Amino acid sequence: MRILIAEDERDLNELIKKRLKNNGYSVDACFNGKEVFDYLLCAEYDALILDIMMPKMDGWQVCREVRETSKVPIIMLTARSEERDELQGFELGVDEYISKPFSPKILVARVNAILR
Repeated sequence: MRILIAEDERDLNELIKKRLKNNGYSVDACFNGKEVFDYLLCAEYDALILDIMMPKMDGWQVCREVRETSKVPIIMLTARSEERDELQGFELGVDEYISKPFSPKILVARVNAILR
């Protein structure tokens, strides 16, 4: 299974990537919203993990555009933890919404659950 991470905090991006790889996933990582589409043109993914607050294009817009053509599972992983943000995410079509700070073990468990 292949997962794409879009997270602009490099240390956090690397931590997520390492945890997912240790659990048997193939992982690609990018650092801004526009890069997501470069990756999507080159490969198929079983899930996307998106931050909301990213440079060049935020996670909301990435989600909108991905949902126009794909039903790939999307997990929002963000510091925006207010109820209205979470509701907006679900209205846009995310499959899971995880607020930072988060447990890497729980993130992997949720990825596993979504991909079952």
